[in-house]
Amino acid sequence: MAYYKVHIELWCNWDAASSSLDEIVENTHIGDAICTRQEIMDVVDRPDEIDDEAAMSFFGGDMGDAEQSQG
Repeated sequence: MAYYKVHIELWCNWDAASSSLDEIVENTHIGDAICTRQEIMDVVDRPDEIDDEAAMSFFGGDMGDAEQSQG
């Protein structure tokens, strides 16, 4: 399974840094924010190849624990 790191450029009139991803998506969906660009930054085959602690927490573990999510 491939995992993608995506850069999204978003224009809005509120502090998006203090919002959750769900709030940002909802505001984009209803038109309160405008997504002007999406770019794939990196593609890896396994979560343990991701060199980012915050991203690894998305997969529910530390660097060594990620391969358990592969089934």
